[in-house]
Amino acid sequence: MHAENGLIFRPNPCLKSHSVSLVISALHLVSYESMEIFFRLLFGHLLADFTLQTNFIADWKRRSFVGLLVHVFIHPVCYVALVWPYLNQAWINPFGVPLNGWLCIGIATVLHFFEDWFRVTQINRGWTDNTIFYFWDQAVHIGVLWLLVPRTQPLEDIWPILGAIFVVVTHFATVTIWFVEKDIFGRNYPETEEKYISILQRLVVWLVFFLPQPWWIIILAAVLGGFGRHVWMKRIDFSWTSVAMGNLIAVTCGLISRFGVGYHF
Repeated sequence: MHAENGLIFRPNPCLKSHSVSLVISALHLVSYESMEIFFRLLFGHLLADFTLQTNFIADWKRRSFVGLLVHVFIHPVCYVALVWPYLNQAWINPFGVPLNGWLCIGIATVLHFFEDWFRVTQINRGWTDNTIFYFWDQAVHIGVLWLLVPRTQPLEDIWPILGAIFVVVTHFATVTIWFVEKDIFGRNYPETEEKYISILQRLVVWLVFFLPQPWWIIILAAVLGGFGRHVWMKRIDFSWTSVAMGNLIAVTCGLISRFGVGYHF
């Protein structure tokens, strides 16, 4: 246990062994040993595809080839910034040909372009841009990153995991909830006020899990109860679907952060 920037990091025993990562223990797929570069790339992908993909860019990429290129180019910028120390290392060795980080990021960028071009083209031809298509798109992007990372890079830092979770709680949750509500209720994308109030509420719920025992439980109950009361009394015009999904995502990410990653005050 050590202190860093006022925080006390209590390492989870999973980080000291080769046991299966608790973050995705339900799948029993990977160990922490191969996840450093992957989590950095995942964080970069989520930043570029959600946080940095504004409404303007999302609309632009569907109307213009230049807009699509701008969106895609944001990804390697994020990747390079986050995996800079590892770029000159050989990441994978397909058919005996070593590929370093630069080449792997180049391949990921090209494949990201083709997947997004396919999705945009099919939507413009009349395909329904529904939740299944949305999750398919994300599965392809993340799957490509997984195939391009080395399998023997130890996990050295926790911040890429927390960074990825931060984006999931904020902008990823916003888009995911909207897709579900659009498919079920035909709802439009949330207005700016609703979007950022919901992001702030989920962020507060997630951050509560970083508080010491027993305060995180008490404050979590107060935050969830208080927000639910405002929605019930129509002080905040949110659908119960949005409230339930948003809090489920925030609480799940909080549990992963506290008990899976093992990071709290």
